[in-house]
Amino acid sequence: MDIAARLARIEIFAPLQGRALERLSAGAAAVDLAAGETSNALESGAVLLFIESGRLRVSAMSRGRIGFADLGAGEVQGLVEAVAGNPVPPCAVLALDATTALALRAEAVVTAVRSNAASSFALARRFAAGLADQAAASDPLQKVYRDILRAARPIGDSRWTVDPLPRHRDLAASAGVEEGDAASAIAHLVRIGVARRRYPALDIEDREALQALAR
Repeated sequence: MDIAARLARIEIFAPLQGRALERLSAGAAAVDLAAGETSNALESGAVLLFIESGRLRVSAMSRGRIGFADLGAGEVQGLVEAVAGNPVPPCAVLALDATTALALRAEAVVTAVRSNAASSFALARRFAAGLADQAAASDPLQKVYRDILRAARPIGDSRWTVDPLPRHRDLAASAGVEEGDAASAIAHLVRIGVARRRYPALDIEDREALQALAR
């Protein structure tokens, strides 16, 4: 699939037609990585990375400290800074899974979206969804689900596990919740069939359901 077709699959670019899409795709670069590979696509700064599939760990310097973020399909590195008119910092990228992504200059993305009302509305919808996610992030059980999701590693072709599962006290400290909340989260996953205890591990029986709970 060529870059223009890949861009058209991204919600905020889907409304773009003709020359607008051609201009945007001309400055885009494919970033396709195997698990464990790194990329220098963001090292110059002012570049956004739209993740199509897989999972990346992005590291960047902020206020004199290195910060890390794990991003998955549908997420974008640097979009908030670009839309706010702030500099998009240089970043280092490590693929946690096999990943496909598109790197675009921040200025080109802002120009393209600004010139198309439907793209602007799609961007507004995206930020509204992000605000809703932030509101949901106050749910202590969701915080535990996210930590479990991040800690899970594949076993075989379709199953995942956290082995060993940290003690409730440690899991609570990592997620920033009460120990009782950590215990409740694990019990709930087991009760609804999303996970199964296999001491000392927690096997994830339905990763998609866990992802939905963590959102």
